[in-house]
Amino acid sequence: MENAILALAQRENSVAVQKAIAHYDQQMGQKVQLPTETLQELLDMHRDSEREATEVFMKNSFKDVDHLFQKKLALQLEKKRDDFCKQNQEASSDRCSALLQDIFSPLEEEVKMGIYSKPGGYCLFIQKLQDLKKKYHEEPRKGIQAEEILQTYLKSKESVTDAILQTDQILTKKEKEIEVEHVKAESAQASAKMVEEMQIKYQQMMEEKEKSYQEHVKQLTEKIERERAQLLEEQERTLTSKLQEQAQLLKERCQGESTQLQNEIQKLQKTLKKKTKRYMSHKLKI
Repeated sequence: MENAILALAQRENSVAVQKAIAHYDQQMGQKVQLPTETLQELLDMHRDSEREATEVFMKNSFKDVDHLFQKKLALQLEKKRDDFCKQNQEASSDRCSALLQDIFSPLEEEVKMGIYSKPGGYCLFIQKLQDLKKKYHEEPRKGIQAEEILQTYLKSKESVTDAILQTDQILTKKEKEIEVEHVKAESAQASAKMVEEMQIKYQQMMEEKEKSYQEHVKQLTEKIERERAQLLEEQERTLTSKLQEQAQLLKERCQGESTQLQNEIQKLQKTLKKKTKRYMSHKLKI
């Protein structure tokens, strides 16, 4: 019987996990459009879908001993979250790379044609570069890799920028130094910003893991309380039933003993009556 119940629980809980995962996939498929503008946007959608999926599991689970299947569900949902984050990052990279190709390819063609290899060409190049960067920033739904992909691209073009700067004969040495320092400072700021964004992403992931853990603990605690209350209720009904059975047995035993005692009294009364009758008869004869 125990093996049968265990087998049934495993089947039911496996199905419950599958239903929960299916619900999660359905919700995320309806909500998510990659790439998301921010990582937090994706994490919020994951957390809502994860909570609903866990509720679906709780409704369909059966005797999940040591909550093994709930833990299994949590691991699968965590993996799906990580997969979504990876897909989101890749989608953002692809989107940004395509935008860079579309926006900056005309500038690259102009560089190849030598348009900026002339006096004043460096200033014209920088102005055009700033205009194209602004156009890139104004494009929507670039996702979380927008700044990193841009900086990687600009860094790959530093040699071109330096070459244009060196050929710009009308700039004074001081002006060249100022422009070089400006470009380096901008690059340093961009690098610092990229590092800060990476730290923010990491912090968000850690916070999301903590929220997910707390949610599982909350739901697990609620289920344990419900099961404890149910167990106490069953124990109370069993105790009441046993007391009623004992009371009935005691009542029946008392009735039996009373009837036996009454019979013995009546028997004694008859015996005494007979003895009294014989005694009186004997006295009369005398």
